Amino acid sequence: MFKFNFPDDCKKKSARTSKSRKHKIMKEKPIKESDIMYQDELVCILKPHIKKGIVVWSNYTQPPNTTSLCIEGLKTGKLLHEEGVEFGRVIHHPFIFFRAPYYSRQVYYSTLETEIMSSYGMIGENKVFIRVDPTRTSVFSSEIRDLHKRPMWYGKIDTIIQNSKKTLSDYLDIIRKNCFIEKNVDTHHKICYNLFSSEAVVFPKSVRTREMFDDYPINRCSEILVSIPHLTPNYFVLCT
Repeated sequence: MFKFNFPDDCKKKSARTSKSRKHKIMKEKPIKESDIMYQDELVCILKPHIKKGIVVWSNYTQPPNTTSLCIEGLKTGKLLHEEGVEFGRVIHHPFIFFRAPYYSRQVYYSTLETEIMSSYGMIGENKVFIRVDPTRTSVFSSEIRDLHKRPMWYGKIDTIIQNSKKTLSDYLDIIRKNCFIEKNVDTHHKICYNLFSSEAVVFPKSVRTREMFDDYPINRCSEILVSIPHLTPNYFVLCT
């Protein structure tokens, strides 16, 4: 089993890059146009085997008695619906959803495992990983889509979710700053996350927050949208 002790997520970057660390650090090189496989207004996917950018994952459910999705690739809900495939969803999204990183800390490029562990602290099963450019990839708050919590947003999601749009680079800066707030909240207060800005905000426990706030950690419910209808395996960094 892969093991590596990553530094405290809330420490400053200077502490993360200490020369005394035994594990080898490979610094990311600048991203070139020749490194890009695909780009649109929401995502910039890089070639899978370069040591650049950020690795992100999408969870999948393998249909029984079918070829592995690691071989077939991933399809959007919209395309599956058009092909007559039932997959247990009422809404047929024109996107494949990738989970934004859980942590904002030094990425260790020495191996693929250290890259993934740097951003997520785990690898897991039934996941497809791709590599993206953080400066040209957008992040959105996935909890905005939870209409059970916010029925007043029904029919408005496509517009409202745009209010949470930010680059992956900005998102990583925000969750790093959130980490300091999370570590210093006292027992009389609670932390809620602004679904538009992704910032952690401290409230007295007695306060009832508005619909734009959620108490579920924003770094666990932020997403990257890929509109390629059929994401083929040549985009995959890893499929577990």
